[in-house]
Amino acid sequence: MANIDEVNSGSRIEIQSGNGARRPTVSLRSRLRACRSFLLTPGSRPERFASTPAFGGDAIIVDLESTVAPDDKRHARDAALAFFREPPAADFMRILRVNSPRSASGLRDLLALLEAGSQPDAVILPKCQSADEIRVVVDILDGSRIGIIPMVELARAVFVAELMADAHERVCGLFLGGGDLAADLGVEGTWENLLYARSKFVAAAASTGLAAIDVPYFKADEAGLRQEAMASRKLGMTGKAALHAEQLAVINTVFTPSPDAVSHARSVVAACNTAGRSAPVLAGQVLEPAMLREAERVLAIARKSHGVLQKPH
Repeated sequence: MANIDEVNSGSRIEIQSGNGARRPTVSLRSRLRACRSFLLTPGSRPERFASTPAFGGDAIIVDLESTVAPDDKRHARDAALAFFREPPAADFMRILRVNSPRSASGLRDLLALLEAGSQPDAVILPKCQSADEIRVVVDILDGSRIGIIPMVELARAVFVAELMADAHERVCGLFLGGGDLAADLGVEGTWENLLYARSKFVAAAASTGLAAIDVPYFKADEAGLRQEAMASRKLGMTGKAALHAEQLAVINTVFTPSPDAVSHARSVVAACNTAGRSAPVLAGQVLEPAMLREAERVLAIARKSHGVLQKPH
């Protein structure tokens, strides 16, 4: 049975070792699927960039779009590019949300990224509406190893999310933009009003083995955050964005697998590794590739949490 990173070889990346030799690492898709929490940080606040790992976040999203005033766009871009030129912390993902590639600001963001030699793990494309739009960005970023995360935040995007997910092998995740989506639909951004869109979004991401990143929780209410995060996890989201560092611990707890889930994941991986050319079987059940992919995600999160595995409560 092939390892899931070999199955998804199109999303495998390589990194440079200290002696200049290339060594393989896990796929970008797998790394992103193992991220539970994403701290959204304005690009105009560079003093906050380096602190996300200390707060427990699995990833930072440096934002050049909605949290940055028009007059601050250039300063924020320069600060972000400088941050992404620095060596990354271990087991931590750094993501850049550019302005819409259909705008002049978005094109400047992408071109500046290449010219500066900065290498975030991925870029988020806001207001994305089609697979063709993604392929244009792939062409712009040609020669880099930067992954692409389209945002699903327009009504049109909900119905083409599967095409966006399958647009190119460099697409490594989908990010739900609930606030803008609710506005586009003309409804309040409640769980009930966005449930259909969330369900379509999760199915689109799962169809190609991508991370499904849920919208941030906008209220200062820990109990409400926990409730929404648990509902998101049960629906199939792999992680959730945060607006404040104080939200990270709750999100991490909810999206950290239980000890029982970790034990089962180990059994799944072991069964697949010993199956040889036969179909892997565990407790009488034939194991499908998606089951192995999920088991490897669970174990990656367990390693990231250093064995502190808590059940959501």
